[in-house]
Formats: sequence, structure tokens, C-alpha cells
Amino acid sequence: MSTRRIAAAIAASLLLGACSVDVSNDKAATPGPGTPVTTVVTPDPGGISRYVSPVALPASTDTRGPDGEKPVWYTQLNLTPAEVQKVRAGKFRAAIVWQEASPFMNALGKGVTDTYKALGINIVSTTAANFDQTTLANNVRSVLALNPDVIVTIAIDPVADVATFKPAVQRGVKLVFASVKPQGYKAGKEYVSLVTYDLAGLGAATADAVGHGLGGRGKIGQIYYDANFYVTNQREKAFEQTLKAKYPGIAVVDRAPMADPSKVEDVASAMIARHPDIQAIFAPWDTAAEGVVAALRNAGRTDIGVYTIDLGNTNALEMAKGGLVKEMTSTLAVEFGNSLAIAGAYGLIGKQAPPMVIVPAFAVTKDNLAQGWESTFGVSLPADIAAAGGHK
Repeated sequence: MSTRRIAAAIAASLLLGACSVDVSNDKAATPGPGTPVTTVVTPDPGGISRYVSPVALPASTDTRGPDGEKPVWYTQLNLTPAEVQKVRAGKFRAAIVWQEASPFMNALGKGVTDTYKALGINIVSTTAANFDQTTLANNVRSVLALNPDVIVTIAIDPVADVATFKPAVQRGVKLVFASVKPQGYKAGKEYVSLVTYDLAGLGAATADAVGHGLGGRGKIGQIYYDANFYVTNQREKAFEQTLKAKYPGIAVVDRAPMADPSKVEDVASAMIARHPDIQAIFAPWDTAAEGVVAALRNAGRTDIGVYTIDLGNTNALEMAKGGLVKEMTSTLAVEFGNSLAIAGAYGLIGKQAPPMVIVPAFAVTKDNLAQGWESTFGVSLPADIAAAGGHK
């Protein structure tokens, strides 16, 4: 896997939330099969099925977009019954242009597909570029030949993708971006809206989990992604600020940089050698936490808890067994897709959409793993994880 492709994989996984890409073996963490559940959805004012947040939505958030945009919650993104009928009457066509095919992207895709089916919008194509910029540009041109009215997509390289999406902009196709948009593009002009998750909320929820897990007192280590990357920067800043403000009895005694995710096990091993008295380690995302778990096992340290952001199979199984992983912070993956689709529908009928829309963050522990999984993916826990945790 080339250095450029590794960087793209890391960016895509972090921008899109739950299932991180394991760059050490080029495989994605998978949510696994499960039975669809309906208890986590409810109709919105327009009759479209939306996911219910398992936590109360805060009055405000510190999350900001790449140009400082202030987001609104996904619950403020709705179509009226009359607007739903207007969309259905339009006989519109949509294309989904992803960077990768992965479990989390599949969850987003389900949200887009289900919502557009309910709105009578025909999806003419779904593509994945596998992190290749040339392929992405070709995919955009290919779907434009199918005459879509709206494209739901993600920009990984904000600079290069200015040109990638220019043909769509020139043709007046409505664009909705997941998490990252091309540099210089403006909401209401080149694109309709940017939809993502509550970046600051993810960090704050993880800090609260550490605080509760340690009873408000103790020593921890923090591994952070050593890059100027607004997604991880916001998550980590919120984690640190929340710990400092709410849990003064918890000291971060080692804050270690991680530039290469494949080296996270070495970083964690060095950390516990320097500070054998730490009681917990924060890992910046799911597969990084897997490396921390490996380091702890190799050192025979079953007394150090691991806290992370994103929800994936390996760590969920570890947590269900009562192992080293104590908490993973997640988000509404399918609702992310629902919101992308509805934002696109705004553009199709000329309704002004919020420049930025977010779905919430929530802590997932052994006690609420089944609910957290269902809220994230819309399906029940995989059988092996359910059995390990005693969930039926």
C-alpha cells in the first residue's frame, strides 16, 4: 500500500466515522451481518424514516466545518409532506460516488438508498474509487453521462477535487458532500450542504467515558494522530478540554504522537514502559485501539483500560467479553446517509439547506453495546459479539 494511499485511507476512515481502515493489512473493520431493527427509527414530519438519537442533543456544539461553518443537528433537516410530494413528482435521478466500499460506507449508502426510494428518486449509479484520485474523476464523468440531478459524494483531497467536481458544477448537478468538500466551494453555490458527525462531541463523550470509568481520578496515556488534520484535531482537542474541565483528578501523564498508524503497538508499548502506573489509554480511532490492545496483552497488562472513537467488530468483541476495551464512541451511520439524501432533496426543489449538518456522538460500553450497534448500523449485534456479551 503506497504512502499516498495509506494517507487517503486514514483520511476517509476518520472523516466518515465508525469503521476505521486498518492500514496494516488493507482490510476494513466490519459490522458483520445482523437482523434489521426498527426500534431505532421513527417517521419525521414528511413521513421519512429517521434514526432516533440515543442521547439528548446538546443545545450547541464546538464542532466546526473546514471553513468554520456552524452546524445544525440532523433533526432540523426535514421535508414537509407537500415538499415530499414535490420531490416525488420531479422524477429525479441520483448517483452515489464514494471513495471506498466499506461497512461504514455501506451504512451511509443504505441511508441514501432507503430515503431516495421513499422519495421516488431513482439511483442510477453507485461507484467507489478505492482512494484513487484518477478513478474518482473518471467516476464523476461516468455518472454525469447518466444525467443525474443530484450526486451524493465525498471529497478526500480538497485541492485536487476542485477540478474533480467542476464538470458537475458546470452542469448544474446538485452536490452533497459527506464530511469534506473541495476547497473554495460554497454552500448554496457549488454544492447544497456538507453532512458529517459531531467531531467535538466524539472527543467529549470519550473523555466522559474515561472520567466515569476511572471514577474521576487516575493517570492515563493519550495517543494522538500526529497530523494537521481538522477531524482528529477537533476530536482530540475536545477530549483534552473535557478531561481538564470536568475531571481535574485525572492526569494525562503521557501524550504520545502517532504519525504512522501501523506503529501504534510500538507507541503503546513504549508508553506503558515509561509509565507503568497508568490506568487507561486513549487511542484516536478503532483500529489504532487494536494495536494498543495487542501491546497490553504482550506486556501482560490486563489492568489498563482502552478507550477509543469509532465502532468496529474486533474491539466490540473484546469489549463484550469484558476485556481491555472499555468504551468506543460512535455515531448514527445510517442516519448520516438519510441526512445526505434529504439535503440533496432540498437542492432539487430549490429549498435552502443548512451549510452544515451533523449527527450526534454517543458512548458505547459493554452495558449498552446492543443498543449502540443498532443505533449506528440499524441491525442487531453479530451473533458472536452478542453471545460473548450475553445479549439475546
